[in-house]
Amino acid sequence: MADISYIKSLFGSTPDTVKKAAEQAFTYTLANYKIGPFVPMNEMARRAINFQWYWLSGTTPGVANTEFSIAHGLGKIPNVVIPVLPLDQIGSQLIPLTVSRAADAQRVYLKSSSTGAAFSVLVE
Repeated sequence: MADISYIKSLFGSTPDTVKKAAEQAFTYTLANYKIGPFVPMNEMARRAINFQWYWLSGTTPGVANTEFSIAHGLGKIPNVVIPVLPLDQIGSQLIPLTVSRAADAQRVYLKSSSTGAAFSVLVE
């Protein structure tokens, strides 16, 4: 993902009106990328609208298949939770996660057969 300050630095001596419009467009675009919902283009291809992922981490409860929730911070009901495997954390693992009830505008609700396991997910 591009850093907005780097993009702004590329405009250098561009006229102020063009620079302002371009900076606003890039700022908006970078802040609002989302991965879905997927929209069918034809039978062979499906595309995402754009990307807007939020990284969440947690630990499953000590009792298997106990519901737990995670505050996601999107301010809207998310579409998906995507398990991720952080490669900079030795011992990271993907664990089974099950949706225990529909997400709401504040939280996602999950359960897992793994107990006391750390995990990371992307939410969109």
